[in-house]
Amino acid sequence: MSITDFLTLFGGLGLFLYGMKIMGDGLEQAAGEKMQKIIEAMTSNIFKGVLVGTLVTGLIQSSSATTVMVVGFVNAGVMKLTQAVGVIMGANIGTTVTAQIIRLGDISANAWYFILLKPKTLAPLAIAVGVALVMFSKKKKLNNIGTILAGFGILFIGMGTMESAVHSLRDLPQFKQAFTAFRNPIVGVLVGAGVTAIIQSSSASVGILQAVASTGLVTFSSAVPIILGQNIGTCVTALLSSIGANKNAKKAAMIHLFFNIIGTIIFLIGIYAYQSIIGFSFWNHSINRGVIADFHTLFNIINTLLLLPFSGILVKLAHLTVRGKEEAKTQQYLDERFLTTPSVAVSQTVKEVTRMGKVAQQNVLLSMDSILNKSTSSIGTIEENENIIDEMESNITQYLIKIADEPLSKEENKVVSGLFHVITDIERIGDHATNLAEITSYIVQEEIEFSDLAKHELTVITDAVKEIMDLAIKAYENQDIELAKKIQPCEDIIDLLKETLRIRHIDRLAQQKCNLKAGVIFLDIVNNLERIADHCSNIGISVEQLRSPEADFDPHQYLKHVHQNKTKEYQQMYAEYEKKYSIDMA
Repeated sequence: MSITDFLTLFGGLGLFLYGMKIMGDGLEQAAGEKMQKIIEAMTSNIFKGVLVGTLVTGLIQSSSATTVMVVGFVNAGVMKLTQAVGVIMGANIGTTVTAQIIRLGDISANAWYFILLKPKTLAPLAIAVGVALVMFSKKKKLNNIGTILAGFGILFIGMGTMESAVHSLRDLPQFKQAFTAFRNPIVGVLVGAGVTAIIQSSSASVGILQAVASTGLVTFSSAVPIILGQNIGTCVTALLSSIGANKNAKKAAMIHLFFNIIGTIIFLIGIYAYQSIIGFSFWNHSINRGVIADFHTLFNIINTLLLLPFSGILVKLAHLTVRGKEEAKTQQYLDERFLTTPSVAVSQTVKEVTRMGKVAQQNVLLSMDSILNKSTSSIGTIEENENIIDEMESNITQYLIKIADEPLSKEENKVVSGLFHVITDIERIGDHATNLAEITSYIVQEEIEFSDLAKHELTVITDAVKEIMDLAIKAYENQDIELAKKIQPCEDIIDLLKETLRIRHIDRLAQQKCNLKAGVIFLDIVNNLERIADHCSNIGISVEQLRSPEADFDPHQYLKHVHQNKTKEYQQMYAEYEKKYSIDMA
């Protein structure tokens, strides 16, 4: 074999792996956010989990990517360990789709539509169409389709190049002896696992085996242990991704490993026992791409059916291997494993920001309850929550910076840009809640008393602020533009309340109906509540920017437009809030 043949072989391998990568990237971009929603929504039982794992992995063509995502979900507390088992099993089935696609090269029919499906015809056409879509289309969906098609074509050209190069190997005695050695099941399993661990893709390693099979030297007896080993080798990616994760995430990776090891042992015992007692007539026959693909699929389906009833045992084995109880932790949606699928990372960040908003909301409610009830019992909780908010702001900001370095769609870029502003607004809401808590301590220390009228006024504006916070968080959590449109009328009513309360309180001071200390504190409370409403308004505008056709509008110009061109819908909501938050005493 000449140096040219070696270079051709490695060049073909490079094209094959690159084609598989960009095809997978295109599929992930096309299905990323939907993929996450499917995984989260349909894992209520193990059977649905298997279906989801199969579907998602079939879409993105990588069991490693699916399993790493599952490890991330378990680490983030989004998915329980028992839910992860089914998805992992299904991922092993879904990853066999690639081998079934590669077998198209075995089509031998002469009808024109079969000729069109042959890789020699289909690959160049797929590349031409795919590159044209990537270069000339501005639509995200068409770009993703173009990437998928281009990757598909490059994959097959790489496969063809590898096949051409390995054909010259068939006459080398060393090559023939190597496949004789692979008939030893232990050697075959180790080689299959080793190659797959290095390239971190069972789909790719099976594809390489399919290319080598074109020489005619790969027999069923030598291919079986290699294919079984390839399923073990693919677990390396998940094991590596679990490093630094919590115990539950490590256990999820171990379940993946145990599932494939146990299945391999069962198959080896069954196949070699049958061969030694009865014997397969095709045991030493050459194997083609189609048979390799079918065996790969058959192994994973049967393995899933065999071990599905014993999923609890797999979980127990994981618990025995990774010592320690399941870690009960506060929901933490951020995980660096999601960065490989940016759409999922963005979606998880939105959840984490929503969680941050709910902590800030809790602090505002605790602070106002403390003021109205003249109690300092919640001050400690408020301080702890404020520390959590500050830590979350730092973590989310760092995570967003990492997401920004990933390839994002135009829409995802808009979400990320908006998130930077939203976390700032939420952090400021937390600061105002802390200000209110400090006011509580001062009220208690100085024994300041508010009149019944002042308490009533504070209760009314507090109720209005509670509503606007609830609207802002729910609108952002669900990206609900209809809820977001209710925020501005409510914020305008709170502005009106602030001015009205300020004027009324100054009148009370002038009439000496309350003392100066109480008056200053009262106005300070109202100012903090009004500033909280302003930040809620900013969050609502962020939602409208994301969901409106004119997504890049200037927030200040938008507010000016809203006030100058009040719609009938706006006027109706404003009137409802005005009536609801009237400060007239009953």
